[in-house]
Amino acid sequence: MHRKRRLDARPAASAAGRPIASEPSAPSTRSLTWLRQQGWRRNLARAGLVILAPTLVLLALELALRLSGFGDPVHFFVPWDRDTVTTNRRFLQRFAGYESALSPCPVLLPVHKPASTRRIVVLGESAAQGSPAPAFGFARILEVMLQQQYPGHRFEVLNAAVRGVNSHVVLPIARDCADYSPDLFLVYMGNNEAAGLYAPEPEGPNITPYRHLLQWRQSLNGTRLAQGFHRLAHRLFQPDPKLEQDMEFFRRHRLRADDPRRAAVYDNFRANLGDLCSVAQRANTRVILSTVAVNLGDFPPLASLNRVGLTPAQLEQWRSYFSRGATNETLGRFAEAITNYLAAKTLDDHHAELHFRLGRCLRASGGFDQARQSFALARDWDALQFRTDHRLNQITREIAAARQNAGVVFIDAEHAIAEAADPEHGIPGSRLFHDHVHLTFDGDYALASAFLPAVAKALNLGESAQNQHLPTRTQCAEALGLSAWDELGLATAIARSTAKAPFLDQLDHARRQTTIEAELRERTDKFQQPNDFQSCLDLYRNALTRRPNDWQVRHNYGNLLTDFGQHARAVPEFTAAVRAMPAFPPLRVALARALWTAGKREDAIKQLEAALRLDSRYGPARDALAQLQP
Repeated sequence: MHRKRRLDARPAASAAGRPIASEPSAPSTRSLTWLRQQGWRRNLARAGLVILAPTLVLLALELALRLSGFGDPVHFFVPWDRDTVTTNRRFLQRFAGYESALSPCPVLLPVHKPASTRRIVVLGESAAQGSPAPAFGFARILEVMLQQQYPGHRFEVLNAAVRGVNSHVVLPIARDCADYSPDLFLVYMGNNEAAGLYAPEPEGPNITPYRHLLQWRQSLNGTRLAQGFHRLAHRLFQPDPKLEQDMEFFRRHRLRADDPRRAAVYDNFRANLGDLCSVAQRANTRVILSTVAVNLGDFPPLASLNRVGLTPAQLEQWRSYFSRGATNETLGRFAEAITNYLAAKTLDDHHAELHFRLGRCLRASGGFDQARQSFALARDWDALQFRTDHRLNQITREIAAARQNAGVVFIDAEHAIAEAADPEHGIPGSRLFHDHVHLTFDGDYALASAFLPAVAKALNLGESAQNQHLPTRTQCAEALGLSAWDELGLATAIARSTAKAPFLDQLDHARRQTTIEAELRERTDKFQQPNDFQSCLDLYRNALTRRPNDWQVRHNYGNLLTDFGQHARAVPEFTAAVRAMPAFPPLRVALARALWTAGKREDAIKQLEAALRLDSRYGPARDALAQLQP
């Protein structure tokens, strides 16, 4: 039995005498686990290869493009020579698109700050920049004030504010400026948060709440690969007419002040402003945060929308009250109009134009405090919010208060401009503002005056050598060469702007625009007198006596001479401006035109060629060269 069992235990033999294979045994649990682990590892390796290989290819392409010199730098400053940097004319491309014509103010900045120099950087949008003429903006006025009040110090007031941006772009500008040893940041921003870059989109996907995604997109757009893609797309495809910022575009982008999508605007502003302060703190730079003033009394809202939830009957009744109020206002029956408007307000207090009309009637009736409140509500309920509203200003106040122990100083420019509007009963209007937010020279002077004490305190400048007597508005205008011809040019530039979207739907726009344009024609005709021109010449000569190396005064003087046909006399002024600011192509184009008209054609062509070497895509230089060359 024992032997049989042993024989039975052997494998069965085949007919050929070979053992027959037994059935495979089931794998153990440990073996299955090991196999699964190996499978996951293989899949993970394959997935990693699928991701890693294209990434390495893209990185190699990016590196190759950079080494070949393709594309534009993305930082706010670019090298000019070994010891100097200048502002990057292409800086705005990664934010506003390849076709954007927006660019910073031209600056030549020593990499190493000279000894005993106080470097002050102005940050913000077009209102801070001094648009439409930065040569006469508040940064320049502040520089004049500092130089006169503290002649023992040397000041560099760097205008790093840029037209058309908001806090999403100002933050990267601050980061780049922090690398050049600034002593002080002056921050005056808030006008483009709700209707500018990365603002909520009423239609389509809305990424405004995802601030880190917006920042990631900024970084991606700065790569050479992205630049190449955008250039190719720009050449192959015509821009979609629907994307043009005409009046229909802005109508589609109206947004109620109480729309939930507005919340992300305020969250982003708070985060960006806080990060900006942190950037300054790490760079050992003091910060002055300011509220932003806007035109309240003479700027109707750009868009008005009724409250959500009105029934058809309520809306009809509201329209009846509103219409009767408008009729009474037109007839000068302000008491009746106020009654009508207040009745409409009980039904719907969200309509911006209603608040503005009520403010006008209250002001006309002598109720200035109530009028000021109504004008502020008209600003806050504007459905095209191109003005800083009270919530943005409140965020600035809160950030400044929370960081005052970290070197942040606060000034209330909104209050200061209201005080400057004392002749208008504290309601800022057309005397201080060209339009909705851009300050006149009087407004910029008031803003600079508000900043000056805080700047002196932040920089520990001590007592003024001039016994605290500020230079007057007239003295500042004379120092910067602000002539009557320049003021006429500023008003003309603003009129060209307000003749287009987004201003076309404003209350009484056509009538106001017609009146302004007629007044400008009359002022231009009256100016064509020898005495007026001579007074401008004298003003510029005096300004150049005080500021001989000021390229902006030279440039404006050359423009004055050119406008009056004195091209040969303009050549030395433009030449001096180019010598002082050689990195700015528009200066070379201005010089080229003066040279050409003065008969120096070869020199003119050389200047245009030099302008294109600075910026190969600068249209005016390219077009002028095509016209001048045979």
